[in-house]
Amino acid sequence: MENKFIMSLSLNVLNHLGINLYSNIPAVLSEIVANSWDADAKRVDITIAEDQIIIEDDGCGMSADDINNKFLYVGYQKREESLESKIYHRKYMGRKGIGKLSMFSIAREVEVISKKEIRKAGAEGKCFEISGFRMNIDDIANVIKSEHSDSNSSSEYYPEVLQVEEDCIKETGTKIVLRKLKKLTTSLTPEYIKKRVARRFGIIGKEFSFSVYVNGEEVSISDRDYFHKLSYIWYFGNESQKYADFCENVSHKEERENIISCNGENYKITGWIGSVDASGDLKDGEDNLNKIVVLVRGKLGQEDILSEYSEGGLYSKYLIGEINADFFDDDTLDDMATSNRQEYRKDDERFIALKQFVQDELKYIQGKWTELRNESGEEKARELLPVIDTWCKSLQGDDKKYAKKMFGKINQIVADDDKKKEILKFSVLAFEKLKYAKHLSAIDNIEAENFEVFKDIFTGLDEIEATLYYQIIRERIEVIKVFQSITDENALEKVIQTHLFNHLWLLDPSWERVENTQYMETTVLNALNSEYNSLTSEEKAGRLDVGYRQTAGKHIIIELKRADRIVTTSEMIKQVKKYHDALNKVLSAIYQTNYSFEILFVLGRPIDNNDSIENRELVANILKPMNARVVYYQELIENAYKAYNEYIAANKQSQPLIDMFSQLESSMDD
Repeated sequence: MENKFIMSLSLNVLNHLGINLYSNIPAVLSEIVANSWDADAKRVDITIAEDQIIIEDDGCGMSADDINNKFLYVGYQKREESLESKIYHRKYMGRKGIGKLSMFSIAREVEVISKKEIRKAGAEGKCFEISGFRMNIDDIANVIKSEHSDSNSSSEYYPEVLQVEEDCIKETGTKIVLRKLKKLTTSLTPEYIKKRVARRFGIIGKEFSFSVYVNGEEVSISDRDYFHKLSYIWYFGNESQKYADFCENVSHKEERENIISCNGENYKITGWIGSVDASGDLKDGEDNLNKIVVLVRGKLGQEDILSEYSEGGLYSKYLIGEINADFFDDDTLDDMATSNRQEYRKDDERFIALKQFVQDELKYIQGKWTELRNESGEEKARELLPVIDTWCKSLQGDDKKYAKKMFGKINQIVADDDKKKEILKFSVLAFEKLKYAKHLSAIDNIEAENFEVFKDIFTGLDEIEATLYYQIIRERIEVIKVFQSITDENALEKVIQTHLFNHLWLLDPSWERVENTQYMETTVLNALNSEYNSLTSEEKAGRLDVGYRQTAGKHIIIELKRADRIVTTSEMIKQVKKYHDALNKVLSAIYQTNYSFEILFVLGRPIDNNDSIENRELVANILKPMNARVVYYQELIENAYKAYNEYIAANKQSQPLIDMFSQLESSMDD
């Protein structure tokens, strides 16, 4: 019967399974190292040069037939011939025969040289066959292009044959050279590659008779560079205790069960989950280590399984781990790896079983982590602020119990030392208020995960607020003194203006934050200054440049006059009207209708040199419709002193807490 249908495969498959397979160099190098493992290599050397990467192993090598029938055969499945390597009986990492194509995702040119021991009839001693070839991505692209344009064109690509000397490889093995790299290689230091190769394999080292070197430096488990950061570790099964032994600073080690049940079968996993002391410890340059990787047959199979859970607890931000799940690659079951070979099908029953196992472990770890952090909270607080040690010793009974709870929760919330000192200082003072109000039980209602509740409870305390503001008030009085000094000394107007603009609360206590952007400042000032293009040189010299700020949702124009300058009512009205019209024009164009503004004149002498109450009221009534007002230097200084000195005097009852605040502050400065 004539064949009616035919299925054909195009070289264009390289675009999907090779050129676009991997996104980073360590992942590609891992595929090549995995091939070396499968080839019974004992040593792999990776050499990073300026414009190329060389990977050479001492494995069994390939003959010309092997190259054609295995290496260049896309989709060759070695497991159909054997399930393990011939010499060391290693279970193969490779399965689909496409990982080698990943080389094209980082290099435009790939050169392969391989040497294999062969048998020759009648020959004495060892005989070897060495072969070499070069593949170029542009040449492959041309073949692919011709496929599309000519249906009769050959769909085969013929790599360039290389003439190589037999002694270019000492014994047996394979050498791969990646040239014309497409990825940036400025960060490809030996340390960078060593770290990432170490993190992608669990079978490197003497224990496995498999060593990897990068630019002559051996890769070891310590190159993973995170075991020394762990403070707690939970490891799965006695076989995994070695991971806990690698940790230098752990205060808690705990063995956990390592059997997973799936479809009536029990599978053994190994590995660990650990916690660091500070979440920032999991930031490693471009890498985020806050994940739990899955390794299969000693090679990274999935970058992260922790992200599969909607874990909202703070504890999860401190976690890192490695799970070895070889049952994911059971030769008797379907391949569950996705086409990109970097993760697994989430609907596979084995993945679901592992996910449930890890979820149960995370629940246990959450409770244990909280307990451990609580226990170490007081100790951490005493270490950070010695004055707390004295304070703790003064506590008795339930007070001591609640203080320990508070420190424990603080220890969960943040681990950065500077932030922790701030929270400790704040919380000790809040604790004193709660103790005074006989309401320490409120600490039980504060969840570490809910920092806003924690914050709201403590900021609602009047005496504590007074204490916390003490430092601000003290600093403000110093600012007032400086302002008085520079005005008394008749300093340059620009000096006065700068000082005032940096401390707008001198004009209005509610103006805490300056919100203006450079764009708005430039736009508004240009509009205002354009109103004065008609001034004479003498008139321009008689006034300061106007200043603009935006704060408390309001746009503010501030102009200072010299302390001895007398301004007339008519002059003031004329100037305010120009400001008013210019501001309305600019702000309406930007905000349409939703805006407000105020115009302030800071003067040293009364308007019209008339300091009567009647004249002041008259000026105020004239300026009010145009959102303008006058502020005088002396009144400004007197009112500021009065406001803040009265605040301190009214809170004398907080003095003991103020003293403690000062001690805590001094401790932080030491």
